[in-house]
Amino acid sequence: MGLFDLFKKKKTISSFPENELEQSLMQAASSVAAQKEFYQKLLWSQLYVLTGKESVTKEGVQVLEKDTTVQLVAFEGGQIPVFTSANRINDKGIVKEELYYMSLKAQDLFGMAKGATFVLNPYSPYGKELIPEEIECLLNGTIYAKIEEKEAEAKKYQDFNALFEKAARRQEDLILLDGYRRKPLGSAERERLEASISDFQKCLEILPVHWQSMVLMAKAYQRMERHEEALQQLEAAFHIEKENHSIPLEASLEAMHLNDINKALFYSEESLKRKPDSFALMGNHAMNLLVAGKDNEAKEMIEKAIQLNPQDAVNKNIAAVVKDVLSGNRVRPGFKDAIN
Repeated sequence: MGLFDLFKKKKTISSFPENELEQSLMQAASSVAAQKEFYQKLLWSQLYVLTGKESVTKEGVQVLEKDTTVQLVAFEGGQIPVFTSANRINDKGIVKEELYYMSLKAQDLFGMAKGATFVLNPYSPYGKELIPEEIECLLNGTIYAKIEEKEAEAKKYQDFNALFEKAARRQEDLILLDGYRRKPLGSAERERLEASISDFQKCLEILPVHWQSMVLMAKAYQRMERHEEALQQLEAAFHIEKENHSIPLEASLEAMHLNDINKALFYSEESLKRKPDSFALMGNHAMNLLVAGKDNEAKEMIEKAIQLNPQDAVNKNIAAVVKDVLSGNRVRPGFKDAIN
């Protein structure tokens, strides 16, 4: 469990919340800022714990003497149930047998049972596990700094999401996620793409491993025919995201734009490793093999692709090109031919 992992059960007819601690517990479920108030109230509140009969010498208020041993009831897993009021013990009517309980200030209870895990209000609409590390931080006062760190982290990701969404909106109708068709760009469209790149760079300052930002930056560079920069971003994304086959596919196409057949072959093969049964990726790799002069491998690859989907028009065209090159009826295609 984390610093403040609160569990919420199905609502039942209940008087919950019936005191300030329970109110702050509810608020802390959806607000990081409210967690400070909850912990402050918790530390100084009276909590109720179940005890063995031998721990209760009389009914009513009694003062525990120093070194008094109290037998606390625990669940099978070792967690100690603790309640924010006596009424919470009877929530949902789960507990039916006769119970003995006592009320202690939370600070005293946690100090008395150091190293224990507590479950606050286990039968109530709102409850929370209190782990030893969390309790120790509460007792020594460092928990508030941890909440502030968590709050700052949450703010960072809120800012990141807003920035990423703004950057993505700038690219609407300007980039193609599944093709290389070129359309002229006006100055206004270029400005939008440049602005999107700037925003994605800011995203990466916040979250350096966000490969999605890298890919969309690459698509912007691609549309402006800045292929070297596009390939740099795709290669960075490739080393972070290990499963997405589109990243090495895009990198392969950018390498072809840069006349780098070795990288083109490497990335088209890597895309196929990530999606081995894709006839489209097989066709792309076969074309790269043909450009590289690896004719037999190209023939074998395109035949495998045709077997998977005999009706695919693109692969049928690639198969015809391979056949003509092997028979000497056609000049070997170059980089531009492969891209087009």
